[in-house]
Amino acid sequence: MTSISDIAKKAGVAKSTVSRVINHHPHVSDETRQKVMDLINELDYIPNQLARDLSRGKTQKIGVVIPHTRHPYFTQLINGLLDAAKASDYQLVMMPSDYNQELELSYLKQLKMEAIDALIFTSRATSLDMIETYAKYGRIVLCEELQGSNLLSSAYLDRYSSFVDAFSTMKARGLEHLVLLFSRDNESSATYQSALLAYHHVFGQQSTPHLVFGNIHDFNDGLNVSHQLIKDAHIDGILATSDEVAAGIIKGYEESGNKCPYIIGQEHLLVGQLLNLPTIDHKSYSLGKLVFKQALSESISQEVLISEFLSEDK
Repeated sequence: MTSISDIAKKAGVAKSTVSRVINHHPHVSDETRQKVMDLINELDYIPNQLARDLSRGKTQKIGVVIPHTRHPYFTQLINGLLDAAKASDYQLVMMPSDYNQELELSYLKQLKMEAIDALIFTSRATSLDMIETYAKYGRIVLCEELQGSNLLSSAYLDRYSSFVDAFSTMKARGLEHLVLLFSRDNESSATYQSALLAYHHVFGQQSTPHLVFGNIHDFNDGLNVSHQLIKDAHIDGILATSDEVAAGIIKGYEESGNKCPYIIGQEHLLVGQLLNLPTIDHKSYSLGKLVFKQALSESISQEVLISEFLSEDK
């Protein structure tokens, strides 16, 4: 296998000169550059990627910790990241976690070992205190609101006002027995917290949702949960996890011959538009582009995007 030393010897130049040519360093004469490039092509030399990364001090890779892709929020966020990466010299390294803290810690260690230049957490199980201990090794960006951190950047969605608008619409229609569906129905989910705060704002602090379900991600989950909802004749309103979930619920009601309660989706997907569903646009595609920009930035920043409730006529 041809080495950089072989190229340097045949070209009659130092190895450092060949390295500068390979890495497009400007301080090489045109004649020498052409001579080295001709030999590289003639000898079919392939630079060692790891060695190039070490010499540049950068890998041109950004890690993206993602729990799963079962919910369209994450798929749209990834699409935003991918489109932003296409316009740069950086590659994305997808790091599936399924909210496993040991896996997340292993990805943080990759940042420490300089296997990646930056790390984006689309969602997490690991504590902020632990994540902050790795901030000295490279840029870390989180997709959530951070309070007072000067070590981590974040970009997040302010969902609260859109949930208030959605619940206000339900209340104006006289709906009282609401079902709320979530991917995660616990305090670690910003969506869950925002939705419950908005619910209490609209219906009162003493009021509680009729039913709450977690672990609802896609069309099939919506179809399956509809089989339980159909048995409860009191239900008159549903906040679905996504438009796909809403479509699954509607399908279940149609198959049973029952009328589907008023339903609001989320994520503003094509299926929701085809069904003319009221929905909440969480702008996750734009969030993906924003966090990629932050991962490349030299400065710490906190950015916010505002979710929007879209009624049937929008």
